[in-house]
Amino acid sequence: MTFVASSLWLLLLFALLAILLAFWTYQRATLSVPIKVALVSLRALSVFLALSLLLEPMLQFFSEETRQPKLALIIDNSESMTIRDNGLRRDSLLQQLLSRYQNTLENIVDIRSFAFGETLQERQLGDFSFNEKYTNHSSAIAALNRISVRERFNAALMFSDGAFNAGETPLYEAERSPIPIFTVLLGDSTSRKDIVLRRIYAPEQAIVNTKVSVSAVVAQEGFTGKVVEALLKSGETVLARKQFELAVSEQSIAFEFVPKEVGDAKYSISLSPLQGEFSARNNSQSFFVRVLKNKKKILVIAGLADPEISSVRQTLMQSENIDAIFFTQKTSSEFFEGALNLAAHQDADACLLIGFPSASISESISERVFGFLNANKIPVFSFIGLQSSGTKLKQYEPILAVSLARTSPADVLDNNAFILPTPQGQSFVAFKPVASLLQTVFQTAPPISYLDFNFQPKPTTQILWKLSVSGRATERVALAVAQSSGKKYATLCTPQFWRFSLSPDENVRKVYAQTLLGTIEWLSAKEDSKRFQVSTSRKLYDEGETVFFTATLQDELLNPVSTADIALRVKHKQTGESYNATFERAIEEGVYQAKFEGFEKGDYTFTAEAKEGETVLGTASGIFSVSETSAELRNTAAIPETMQSIAERSGGKFYTPQTFAQFFDDIKREPSFQPVKVRTASSVEFANLWSTLIVIVLCLSAEWLLRKLNALP
Repeated sequence: MTFVASSLWLLLLFALLAILLAFWTYQRATLSVPIKVALVSLRALSVFLALSLLLEPMLQFFSEETRQPKLALIIDNSESMTIRDNGLRRDSLLQQLLSRYQNTLENIVDIRSFAFGETLQERQLGDFSFNEKYTNHSSAIAALNRISVRERFNAALMFSDGAFNAGETPLYEAERSPIPIFTVLLGDSTSRKDIVLRRIYAPEQAIVNTKVSVSAVVAQEGFTGKVVEALLKSGETVLARKQFELAVSEQSIAFEFVPKEVGDAKYSISLSPLQGEFSARNNSQSFFVRVLKNKKKILVIAGLADPEISSVRQTLMQSENIDAIFFTQKTSSEFFEGALNLAAHQDADACLLIGFPSASISESISERVFGFLNANKIPVFSFIGLQSSGTKLKQYEPILAVSLARTSPADVLDNNAFILPTPQGQSFVAFKPVASLLQTVFQTAPPISYLDFNFQPKPTTQILWKLSVSGRATERVALAVAQSSGKKYATLCTPQFWRFSLSPDENVRKVYAQTLLGTIEWLSAKEDSKRFQVSTSRKLYDEGETVFFTATLQDELLNPVSTADIALRVKHKQTGESYNATFERAIEEGVYQAKFEGFEKGDYTFTAEAKEGETVLGTASGIFSVSETSAELRNTAAIPETMQSIAERSGGKFYTPQTFAQFFDDIKREPSFQPVKVRTASSVEFANLWSTLIVIVLCLSAEWLLRKLNALP
């Protein structure tokens, strides 16, 4: 303990001044000696204490202790730690080592324990599950590097089998480690007698009804010369089978199959088990392929015979990406191609209406076509023809890009109108391949006709072409497109546009084809459906893993929507059991998250619905699968090279269970791992003590009381 003041000489001077002041105050008082001594003492003490506070006096206390160095204990918590080596599980071997040396460790170090699989998490000793499905040494060491700076660890001790199946090689993070990492290898590095389907190479996307090639890598140890059978399956249906001889330690097998349905499809490859295998759980793997349409399906419904029908047919036939289905009106209720079976074409990517509905088509068929297109939200490209009925077109307004101000034409321009592109038309995405040709083409193109129904643009309409009559530009609409609420429509208001396809000028014919094919491409593009998307973090999960869902939602202007309620329903395909959850809003605008834990093995479908109030903003669906085959069991041998490299790159040392006792001698010699004597200091400032004030007040009060008792003023 030490007494400290800013100036001891001033402190002595204050004491002398306090005594002199006290004597001077009572030198003439007629009092008994004891009373006078008491009064002088009280006055001197109170004045001295008050003056001394100006010098900030304090008492300092010092203590010294020896602190143990800090050790980060890093333990592999993955499922591969449950593999048996010579009859003993790796996690059991770990428990034996910790039990044997725990007291020794705690006597020389301050221990903080961590578990790692995909990530590093602090855990109490004994609180390890050994069920994580992935091992990421690199991520664990990177997290340890960050924690070490804050917690001031002196070293780390890592127990693992060295096998990792996630993240990058840990060597780079080990080099960056601010502390040495001592590693202990758990497990046998010799290969076991086993057959493993190591990995599958398959395309992420494929075309329906088109051959797809897929290959698998098969590894084996101890079964050379044996014959196994490999099956390629879709669900329970066997698509292909192949028998082959296990000739080398690792070999490839190839399959071909033809996907029959559009959408996400799950497939699996499995190997027949053999007697004496270490585990049959690693004999199969699943994979997903997104199967796409091979062609766009275009439904064409035409009115009575018109040259436009022939021109459209020839143009569509030239495209390899379009499958066109025609229905051409024969009578008021019949079509040349047979019965108009609309239900069979609900999957159409777009519909072309050529001169339809005509004046002669029956009301029932006209209403049925409109109801079908409107209900199924099929994009529509309407060609107004000379036989088009204004009255029926008025009923079709919801699927037109324009509205009709009258139902009978005020004027008929027969071969007396020309087309002028607008600035919007020049830059419209459908015309990009011919954008440089438009101005000159329309100057040399043949005239077209026009039925003046006084077409008016809608609020969401873009006018791409207008009319020129007698050399004068007009505001009459020739071609317009509209997009709203997930629906797209295009309307060509000029009959006899087919003349462009017969022009001797090749560029004019190009513009005709691009107008038709480019507009179909724009109509059938699915960007609207992407405004609401829901996806899982992966397509394949191991049994017991957490399945994370992410949803993104945008409005029609592609602004993020963060106020929606999104309901999620997950269903097990085999058992029919369903699970429900609600997405939570994430920090990022327009992003939502949900998760499920503990799914059993099997195939699952999910559907999600986004609502704002009672308004449905969108729906989404998808599939994923949960397998009992763990990635941790695809490589059963311990990998000493990983653990050796981590120790070497970080400045630590490598051990096996047999040599682990040497760790305690090595760590004692580590310069950064020595006990540290820490000297701590604490102080008590008199100015901050309430007792100092009480003493001063008591001295003054006692002095005042004695003065009153002795009749002093």
